[in-house]
Parts: sequence; C-alpha cells; structure tokens
Amino acid sequence: MTLNRIQKIGIAFFISSLLPAYLLADWRYQANQTTITDRYEREQALHLSTDKLLDNCEKDQTNENTPYGVHHQICNQGTQEHAQTERAMGLLDQEKARNEVRMYQNFILFVLLFNLLGFVTYKASQFLAREEN
Repeated sequence: MTLNRIQKIGIAFFISSLLPAYLLADWRYQANQTTITDRYEREQALHLSTDKLLDNCEKDQTNENTPYGVHHQICNQGTQEHAQTERAMGLLDQEKARNEVRMYQNFILFVLLFNLLGFVTYKASQFLAREEN
C-alpha cells in the first residue's frame, strides 16, 4: 500500500497535532487540579477546625447540660458544619477523578479541532486554487 502526497501530509499533520493537543489538555488539567486542590485544602482546614470545636463541646458538655443554651447551639452548628465540610471534601474527591477523565476528553477534542482546522484550511486552499484557474 502506497500513500499519495496528500495522505502523507495528512498523516504528518495528524501526528504533529498530538503534541499541542496534549499540552493544551494538560494545561487545562493542571489548572483545574490546582483549583480543586486549593478548595480541598480550605475545606480540610475548616473540617479540622470544626473537629477541635466538637472536641471542646464534648469536654464542656459535662459542665453544661442545657439543651437551649448558647454553648449547645454552637455545638449543633459545629456538628452541621462538620458534616457539610465532610460532604464537600467527598465531592471534591469525586471532582478530582472526573478531572482526569476530562483531560482525556479534552485531548481528543483538541486533536479533532486541530485536524478539522487543518482540513478546512486544505479545502479552502483547494477552493481558492480552483477559483484562480
């Protein structure tokens, strides 16, 4: 099987489009990963803070046993915040996994986009060459 000139150029263009597509997909992946990691660290810091609050609530609960006191309300809010940060950290872990899948999807989309642009350019040059003749 022999390839004609246009097919060889097409294959070379396809191969040369892989590196820029990978670099763009990786750039988007790293940007998203950094954002997710920053949000995760903030949630984790808040989670640790509410852990300390809940530890103090358990210690102080023996001193104050009123269900409607200020201390009890703060402890209830701390418990709710602790649960929310735990859920948020779980969601961010899921988003990290989705971000890896998105990197591959972006890579494929960038390869398709670059090759589509190359094909459109080729067809436009053919059209313009026919118009000149």
